Amino acid sequence: MKNKKVYFFTNIIPPYRVFFYNLLEQIRTGTNFDFEVFFMRETESNRNWNIDLNDLKFKYKIGNGLYFDIKGFFFHFNPLLVRDLIKSGDEIILGGSWNNPNVMFIAFLKSIGLAKNTLSVWSEANYLTNESQKKNKLRDFLKKWFFKQVDGKFIIPGEMAVKSFEKWNIPIHNIVFLPNVVSTSVFNTDTKKTIENEIPVFFLVARLEENIKGIKNFMEAIGIENLRKINLKIAGTGSSYDDYAKYIRDNNLENNVKLLGNLTQEQIGEQYKNADVFLLPSFSDPSPLSIVEAISSGLPVFVSNRCGNHFETVAEGKNGYVFDPSNHAEIKDKFNKLMGRKNNWKEFSRISLQLAVENFNPDIVIRKFISSYE
Repeated sequence: MKNKKVYFFTNIIPPYRVFFYNLLEQIRTGTNFDFEVFFMRETESNRNWNIDLNDLKFKYKIGNGLYFDIKGFFFHFNPLLVRDLIKSGDEIILGGSWNNPNVMFIAFLKSIGLAKNTLSVWSEANYLTNESQKKNKLRDFLKKWFFKQVDGKFIIPGEMAVKSFEKWNIPIHNIVFLPNVVSTSVFNTDTKKTIENEIPVFFLVARLEENIKGIKNFMEAIGIENLRKINLKIAGTGSSYDDYAKYIRDNNLENNVKLLGNLTQEQIGEQYKNADVFLLPSFSDPSPLSIVEAISSGLPVFVSNRCGNHFETVAEGKNGYVFDPSNHAEIKDKFNKLMGRKNNWKEFSRISLQLAVENFNPDIVIRKFISSYE
């Protein structure tokens, strides 16, 4: 039987996707599924990843086309990669944002009959992101037009994507669930947590941009008095780093709030092991990998309802709490509930690990994905 060849077409090379594609390459051996990944470029200007290309154990190409950044919108155009994809005649899985110029161009070629490829889309649709909540008739028209060109699969991470397409009145079909998965060798304890810090350690890893991650908003919501009851460790860098540092100094919180800067995956794994609770107070977060890392490491979680995968990672009141980042009263109330249930955190840990196994086991997730092509 001829192998079923598909091409993933996406913007850059994040470490967690390297893990995914490497495992996909390993598991697909012996099946009739084959794939290649086309990256538009190695990285973008707001990323600090160090990728060793020797770690990529799958077939790939990296483009060298037109790229620039316009106020956070990353413009990619790779005509040579697009040409090779169209000439292949094989299925293309469009990753990255739907409004990426390469992605829109392929959809246009499909609409006028110049691309005969089956088009599938890998989408982390989330109607609660900052961009999606803005009213824009032209964007909404183009979004509906784009998704109409998809005649293959809708590859989505979970319930938030289903709700979002319903909200946007965009019909979807041939749904394949493919949640973000993490390396269980780095983010896994197999047993419930035994660390119990005298002062609870809350750990947060994110790109430090306040309008996206809402860290200062969280600190202001729970108040200085509550911040002094915990140790909050924040890993990452970004445009809001200096603002956070000033807030910490101005409120004499140096003993309670620590900015750790960029950490390696292994260092982040150690932070999870030594923390008591994972925090992610985002204003906008399509499907954050860090929550999956946290529950895979057995941490109770306290996260925003804007995080797309909270449906699959949080059992309310059983392994943590979800809150509306725009509601300060709710944030403070649920923080107090969480702190009042310290005696239940070991059970919270057990439930987190259970959810990780049920919803994010990499081997099972990838085998199900491959089976959708067999």
